[in-house]
Amino acid sequence: MEDAAGRSIWGSDTAVLNSSSERVLVARRGRTPAMVDVQRIDGSFVKSKAGGLTVVDRSYLRPGMVVASESDPGGPLGVVTAAATALDLVHRNGDGAAGVSPADLRRVMEISVGDYVVSSSSGWLGRVVEADLDADVVFDDGGRCRVAEASRKLRAVVKEEDYVGRRYTNTRLFPGQRVSSSASSWRTARWLHGSYWKPSYVQGTVAMVKRSGVLVYWLASLPHQEEPPAFHQNVNDLIFFCSPNVNSWRVGDRCFFRNNNPPSSSSSCDKHKDDCVDRDVGGGPHMVAADTHTTVDVLWQDGTRQRGVPSATLSPYVPKNHHDFFPGQHVCKTVADDDAQQSESPPPVAGVVRSLDCKDQTVRVSWLITGDNNNMDDNDETVSAYHLGRILDHDVFYGNIVIRLHAAAGGTTSSSTDKGDLSWVGRVVDLCDDGQVQVKWGDGTMTKVLPHEVAVVKEQWVTEMLRQMGDWVYDDGSDNTQDDTTNQAQPTANTVVGNQTEGNNDQGQNNNTDDAPAATSIISRVSSAIIRLGSIVLEQGKRSFRVTGWTTVEPLAAASENIEPVSISTVANALEIDTSVAETVHGEGEGKAEADDATAGVEAFRFQQFDVVQSPPDHRYLDNVGQGTIGGKTWTKGVQREWKILENDLPDTIYVRAFEDRMDLLRAVMVGVCGTPYQDGLFFFDLQLPPSYPAAPPLVNYHSFGLRLNPNLYPSGTVCLSLLGTFGGQDVELWSPESSTVLQVLVSIQGLVLTALPYYNEAGYASQVGTPMGHRNELPYSENTYLLSLQTMLHLLRRPPAGFEDFVRDHFRRRGRHVLRACEAYREGCLIGTLDGEANATEASKARPCSTGFRLALDNIVPRLMAAFVEIGADVCQPAI
Repeated sequence: MEDAAGRSIWGSDTAVLNSSSERVLVARRGRTPAMVDVQRIDGSFVKSKAGGLTVVDRSYLRPGMVVASESDPGGPLGVVTAAATALDLVHRNGDGAAGVSPADLRRVMEISVGDYVVSSSSGWLGRVVEADLDADVVFDDGGRCRVAEASRKLRAVVKEEDYVGRRYTNTRLFPGQRVSSSASSWRTARWLHGSYWKPSYVQGTVAMVKRSGVLVYWLASLPHQEEPPAFHQNVNDLIFFCSPNVNSWRVGDRCFFRNNNPPSSSSSCDKHKDDCVDRDVGGGPHMVAADTHTTVDVLWQDGTRQRGVPSATLSPYVPKNHHDFFPGQHVCKTVADDDAQQSESPPPVAGVVRSLDCKDQTVRVSWLITGDNNNMDDNDETVSAYHLGRILDHDVFYGNIVIRLHAAAGGTTSSSTDKGDLSWVGRVVDLCDDGQVQVKWGDGTMTKVLPHEVAVVKEQWVTEMLRQMGDWVYDDGSDNTQDDTTNQAQPTANTVVGNQTEGNNDQGQNNNTDDAPAATSIISRVSSAIIRLGSIVLEQGKRSFRVTGWTTVEPLAAASENIEPVSISTVANALEIDTSVAETVHGEGEGKAEADDATAGVEAFRFQQFDVVQSPPDHRYLDNVGQGTIGGKTWTKGVQREWKILENDLPDTIYVRAFEDRMDLLRAVMVGVCGTPYQDGLFFFDLQLPPSYPAAPPLVNYHSFGLRLNPNLYPSGTVCLSLLGTFGGQDVELWSPESSTVLQVLVSIQGLVLTALPYYNEAGYASQVGTPMGHRNELPYSENTYLLSLQTMLHLLRRPPAGFEDFVRDHFRRRGRHVLRACEAYREGCLIGTLDGEANATEASKARPCSTGFRLALDNIVPRLMAAFVEIGADVCQPAI
């Protein structure tokens, strides 16, 4: 969504309504396309067309945030290293002040939800997760009462849909605000002036707010400190450390001047007696942020720096590419698992990123000489971004909150540090050229440390911390969402507490909700569609081929795969297409029995698409014993019905084994189809039918070998799919006991997960199709996916799943040449996922060349692939002369 100037619109942007020149805060997207909801400074909402706005500021940009240039969204990314914001303030009487520094202001309350605080009585750092307010309310007749826990009891007197207070900056309640509450709240309040509660007391005006207490989630401490303090804390026992990005200043925020004497404002209680209620306990007038002016310093991936950049010229960026490095980050060369198993390698040598070329996916690195002095090699090296990974112990980034490890730093011991001393907690302000990290500590000092001398505090959502604290924590019923309405993101950081949890990704499924026979018919149609797509991969490859670098042996002889065929008439009838057209897909009516080309001298191999055998010892769900018998006779009949469907309707590219001694278990393998980064790869899945099947979907685990080659396939083996109940969905996207089948699950994984552009499988990323952000990310993601697919091939050749050993070897005997042919085509610059079934270039292959870094990575892995293919007897490759 773009504004009138063509800039992207993000939540929490400061914008101008072009029709009135009024400054507003972009709150959220509207319910209709190209519409947004914006918040005025009085807290009310209005709707506006995106084209009726002009974004003028982004005050939420803070150190550590990744950004892109609005004028070059496909170019290098940058990281904000410093930010400065000035505010224009107004009072309801018309007075105001321009260009005020936030340092001269305080919010309604000094400590807000989300703020980082330090216990003054112990060396612990924590975050405020709940904050209670007591409020004095004045009624029209002069009556005054004090309401405890007011933030939960008082409501702003505006239409509920027109007002949303920001809980993280205390704008739900502020002096001068008209509020209402229930009669019970007024009756139980403490009355300070006037008579006791009257039925006429419905609305009043907030005269003062006071913090009554906070809940603190304790994050980290100095080594060897005592147990953390209690969750509930008095604000007087806490030392404010810093605010998170979500608490940045924005239009509509309420505040007071610290010195109670605003510049360019002449108002006073003597001149404006009706404004006295706008003053808090400190006596200062209540002000509202009417405009923000933010500039930032940016370090770009190519190593250049810019200072004082207007924030509106930058767009926040969500970094999903794990190979998007920034200058100053510590990296190491990734070691392939097969190499690591053959020798005990020393710890990886660390390097410091100097620059990254986002087009070529290459990184210039200065390698560190091992030792505590952090000396560097004089010679920089340019390597593929796909060959690098972050060092978890050194993964420090701009804006990170860090804890000093005294033992590592050689400083004072924890016992000698005063309880109120803040010299042990700080924020990263720079990643230095010499590999050190510059930190500004809580006591105001600034020093350089080595990355391993500090620990990074994990950044968590407030809702996540509340859940970890336990069910007793009060839930105010607010939306259980992330801390902010804006789409902000930080690079992943090594953390002190806990690990990152796996995200989920939604994939809509075209499930049929009619009776079971109808569902089977639909599934057959979908399966046949997969057959059409996969048949290109299975075409005969009888051509001579010679490339620079690798050469296939010629001539090539055809061999039969001898798999039970699915007739062309069946395919045509299911898809309601002309039989002659369907037959051309398989080549003049030659069905599935005509296999793709095999290596000369390799004996034909038969592997049925579906069979019932004995259960393998390495099945993921083997230890879940007894699962197949609990369901009884009805359950058994249901499983046998699934077997029949699989036997009759499996696409060419999916093979399944059921097990007579464990009817609850299945194992499936899918052949990656052409036109995707998964071409000619093998992808194994273990399934289990639970006792409640078919009321509940099957359990599915992917053989990942620790690799993440798709947003829906996690290294843990989790398959994220609405149909499996591992991600939210609705209606036909979800499992239906009446119509859903195992075949539908398998076809959905191959057709909806192993896609041509897997980047867009990430939840919400479909909206990026055709955008600069999508264009920038889709190719690197596909390149990395293909490299991981090649690594998966090596893993499978070393450790094939039990029962499929011969299948794996035979597949790569026949398709090994195509794998190498594809590698050479990509090496020559073809676009990932655009090759035909014989791994030859197509017209689409010329649309966009692969990156230099990708080609460097191919040069590294191809020799190992060739050696692995030769080892299984695939005499199809030999070094070029």
